[in-house]
Order: sequence, then structure tokens, then C-alpha cells
Amino acid sequence: MRLKRRNNDAFNMSFLDVMACGLGAVILIFILVDFYAATIDPSDELNRLDAEIAAATSDEIEISEAIEATLAAIAEEQARQDGSQEAQQLTLAQQQQLLQQLSTELAVIADLEEQLAALADIETPDSNIRLSGTGEENYITGMVVEGRQIGILFDKSASMMGDSLVDVLLALSYAPEQRKRTAKWQRNVRAAKWLLARLPETSRVTVVSFSDSASVLGPNNVNPVPATSSLRQIADEIDDVTPDGGTNLLLGMQTLLAANPNITDIYLVTDGLPTLGEGLGLRCRNFISRQRSISSECRQELLLETVKRVPGNYRMNIILLPLEGDPFAPSMYWEWANSTQGRFLAPSQEWP
Repeated sequence: MRLKRRNNDAFNMSFLDVMACGLGAVILIFILVDFYAATIDPSDELNRLDAEIAAATSDEIEISEAIEATLAAIAEEQARQDGSQEAQQLTLAQQQQLLQQLSTELAVIADLEEQLAALADIETPDSNIRLSGTGEENYITGMVVEGRQIGILFDKSASMMGDSLVDVLLALSYAPEQRKRTAKWQRNVRAAKWLLARLPETSRVTVVSFSDSASVLGPNNVNPVPATSSLRQIADEIDDVTPDGGTNLLLGMQTLLAANPNITDIYLVTDGLPTLGEGLGLRCRNFISRQRSISSECRQELLLETVKRVPGNYRMNIILLPLEGDPFAPSMYWEWANSTQGRFLAPSQEWP
């Protein structure tokens, strides 16, 4: 039996249409997808550009700050170099000024040396006893010899042979001629002659040497101008004195004032407070009897007693040579000289 064919055309056409539509849809999708994929969002680009601009701005600020710091460092270094140059110029100017002052002072010193050399060649009034040196040394030291009636007290005690107790004890073992050659004794002799050499022409002089004894040297109450030979005799007798014994200043003062009661100016050459005398209290006498020596306090007491026992209207001028272990001697002798309007001199090692 012959079957009857079905009619399938409607179905086939619909399928093709569907397939065509699907293909078109796929193509449309691809087109749409590619289009949006190639599309760039302008906001992202703006953000990127803003970030780049901000980074560039930050770099520019950092570079500007680095440039400013470099310029400041250069300016500071330039200022330091300018200051250093100014300081160098100032230092050079100061050095030139100091050199000029030094040159001027050296010229003045050279001129003074020439004047001193010229003065040394001039014979002065102290040629009576031929004491070397110029006649102006009394003004340099401040010890001016003046007065109508002058007394010179010349300490000849054993301490005048040394500056320390050890030196004195050693010198006591010497023979008389060797004692006279000790350095301090030679200085003592020269100090006495220095006073003789500068006596005023109108004055009269009496010289006394003292230790535990006292004696007048040469003629008494001598005028230096007509009696040149008498001054030379006094100088010779000073050379003959041998140092020995203790220091009895009271005895020396009494001997001087007995030889010339009209003394107006006394010049004492010594090296310390007295160790012998009168008027000591019981405490000091007991101390001396026990120790066979005298303390500093008792020596001060002896000087005070000496001042009390030799009153007079005279000026006391004192030349104090050095001696260890007698610390109160300078102050007490200065007070004595000052109270009489006299002069006190503790000379340097080179004087006179």
C-alpha cells in the first residue's frame, strides 16, 4: 500500500530562518563585543595624567629645594671664605703693627744702652772711694742718701756670711780671710761703700760696725768733700772687718748716737731682726737659757725694745739683705722706717 508523503517544507524553512537568525545574533554579539572592547574610558586616562602631573610637580619641588639648599651652602661657604680672608688681613695688620712697635721699642732700648754706656764713662762724685757704677743708681733703687748728719750702721754679725743657717754654720768654720770672701759678706761691704759713695757734699758722716760688739770706723763726723782721705780710711776699715757674733742692734744704735748725738739720718745695712740686746721679758730669757737660741717672737721683742731705748729725731733708712727663717723682719723694719719718714729697701740679688 502506498504511503502518503508528508509535507515537511514549512518545518525546513523555519529551521533555516532560525539558524540564520542565530548566526546573525552571534555576529551581532561579536560586533558589539569588539566595539566595546576597543572603546577607552577617558576618566582613567585623566586620572593617569593627573597622577603623572602630580609626580612631576613633586619632583620639581624636590629639585627646587635641592637647588636652593645647594645655593645656600655655596653662599655660606663664600661668606666663610670672605670672613677668613678678612681675619687673615686683620691678623697681618696686627702683626705689622706689633712688629712696628717692637722695632720702636728696640730702638729706644738701644738708645738707652748707649746713654748708659756714656754715663758709665763719666767720673762721678763717688770716685772718692772708686766705687764702680753710675751715680744714678740711687734713684733707680729709691734709696737716696741725704741728710745733714748721717750715720751708717754696718752689720758685721755671722749671719752676714750666708742666706741660710746651713751657709752661716759652714762659714763659721772658715778662717777670717776666707769669711771675708763669702758672697753675701762681699755684698754687705759693697752696700756700705755704696752709701759712702753717695754722701751729699754738705753732709757729715759717722760709720759704726756692730755685732755682739760695736766700734766706730775711721774718723768720727767726717765731711766727705774736704776729707777724701778720711772716707778712704773708712772704706779700708770696712774691708778689714771680719764677720762674727750675734746681732746686737741696740748696742750699734747706742754707739752711733754716742759718737754723734746730732744724727739726722741713719742708714742701717743688716739682714734680720736682732738676736742680742736688753729688755727681754722673763719668758724670752727662760727660753734662751733652755734652748741656747732665740725664737722669732723674742727677736721681734728685741727690735721693739731697741726702738724704745733709742729715741731721737732722726729718719731711719734700712737696707735689708736676705736671710731665711726671719719672716717678720721685712714688715717690722718697714714699719720702723715708715714711722720715721725714712726709706726701706729689700734689694734684688744683683744690687748693689
